[in-house]
Amino acid sequence: MLLRPDDDVYRVDAVWLGPRGMTLPWTARYSAYSIWLVLFVAILLVEAALPMNVSVPPVWELVFSVLATYALTGVIDHDRPLSSVWQLVRAEVAAPRRQKSGRRVFVVSRKVRVRERSAP
Repeated sequence: MLLRPDDDVYRVDAVWLGPRGMTLPWTARYSAYSIWLVLFVAILLVEAALPMNVSVPPVWELVFSVLATYALTGVIDHDRPLSSVWQLVRAEVAAPRRQKSGRRVFVVSRKVRVRERSAP
């Protein structure tokens, strides 16, 4: 459950709605624009490093970066900044895991009996 904070600082939405008099059709926090730009450039760099020859405008790159930005900004907010999310991911990856037993059990059924249903 998300509760509205009592602090006036957090009540202000840190969003850019576009130029004065001509608002954009979406609302995004200031951090979302920088996250999108970093993701978009990273995707373009990965494509440049791969041996592909694509001569179309970067439509898919725009779509992937927008979707990834949307997913990231769903996790990142003023209460949970990017640095704490990164530390959480690092801690989860480096956490000790329970050792699995060395033996595996496979069950193979050779014959399956089917009971016929009686008509009502």
